[in-house]
Amino acid sequence: MSPGSAYISTDPVAIRYLTGFTGSSATLALAHSLIIFVTDGRYRDQVVLECPGITPLIDRNGFAKVTEELLRRGVQQVSVSPSTPSSHVEQLRASFTEVEVCTDDPVVALRRVKDSGERAALREACAITAASLRELVRHIRAGDREIDIARRLEAEFGRRGAEDRSFPTIVATGAHSAIPHHRPTSTALAPGDLLVIDCGARVRGYHADMTRTFIVGEDPAEWQREIHAVVSEAAARGRDSVRPDVRCADVDAAARDVISACGYAEAFTHGTGHAVGLAIHEAPMLSAESLGTLAAGMAVTVEPGIYLPRRGGVRIEDTLEVTPEGNAVLTEAPRDLMRVG
Repeated sequence: MSPGSAYISTDPVAIRYLTGFTGSSATLALAHSLIIFVTDGRYRDQVVLECPGITPLIDRNGFAKVTEELLRRGVQQVSVSPSTPSSHVEQLRASFTEVEVCTDDPVVALRRVKDSGERAALREACAITAASLRELVRHIRAGDREIDIARRLEAEFGRRGAEDRSFPTIVATGAHSAIPHHRPTSTALAPGDLLVIDCGARVRGYHADMTRTFIVGEDPAEWQREIHAVVSEAAARGRDSVRPDVRCADVDAAARDVISACGYAEAFTHGTGHAVGLAIHEAPMLSAESLGTLAAGMAVTVEPGIYLPRRGGVRIEDTLEVTPEGNAVLTEAPRDLMRVG
């Protein structure tokens, strides 16, 4: 960074990545040989504990305080992330000679490849997730409610050492299983239902993500068996394609081509995957439109699905670490159409 220029962020994820601060309100400015960190009085002691070496400025109007400090130090050029509120951008334009809203946030680019500590946290989060789901399915019964299953799984995460869930757990039974982001309800599991569970534990800020599909109480119908087999093959092809220097769009194609060839192209309604880290959805995305390529140290999901409205759906998802040799699956648990209840 050249003298006279600075980068400003108010994004909690970017600030955590750069400093270790886990609070929800802060403004960070990075300039030549200079760090300015402003938060409010709620976090005075927290900053000291989490960010040794950083002396915070305590001010309720953090953005204005950062602007004041940068001007005092002669900064005239600033860049900000694309997520910066437009009102803040206008404040900056009234004060600085040049203001750039970055098309690609440089911190997002830094976060793509994980260091050893980040990878360790992801592996732990994924291990807790997989072990918790394996334990949960032993106790699921027909008549259990979606919402109760979700609560039991999240409690299991906590018992195994997770700090929180990665996202609200998806438990979707029967026709609900055809809704990719269904929120659990009081609907009870019934024999013959497909049951989709999409879940993740969070460890030291890092998110796991996995999905398995089950059949409740009896052998699956032929159509259920068929779509599960197609998704299982698509997921396997997708996982096998994950390795360094592969285009993200090619991972999507590896999974999507299987589903399309079996006549279910219109029933696969989302991208094949995404990166994970301090956020549950990070760049790069694994979709047909993605322009990125994979690199060793990234962590990505592979999650193809088939969704038949008013009937049911199947999704199988794993989190993988991209390794120099290929990949390592971090969410190991059976992927067959296991009967529960």
